[in-house]
Amino acid sequence: MKNNLVAFSIFFLGVCIVIGSWIIHNGLFAQPNVSTKQAVQHQLLTQSELVNYLGLSKEEIQKLTELPEGDDSYTSELPHIKIGSKIYYPKSALDKWLLNVEFTTIP
Repeated sequence: MKNNLVAFSIFFLGVCIVIGSWIIHNGLFAQPNVSTKQAVQHQLLTQSELVNYLGLSKEEIQKLTELPEGDDSYTSELPHIKIGSKIYYPKSALDKWLLNVEFTTIP
């Protein structure tokens, strides 16, 4: 009886090792189901992408982007890059800005 129990234990241990090895192999070599479009993240966000990223309205984004400073000049709360007439928002600068922003009231 004891010999049968030892043999069964050794057999069960072998089966567990084989199954565990198979699971680890599949986990290491499985190809993720992520398309290349989803894997590549844009570093510059457009205004519509920024609306989704921050959860604000376009009007709120516009208010944060162009704050009148006087003498026909503007300042900005949001870090942005203006190329021609288009405005882009660097994602890494926005993340830093979100971490460091203090309570701000925009009229």
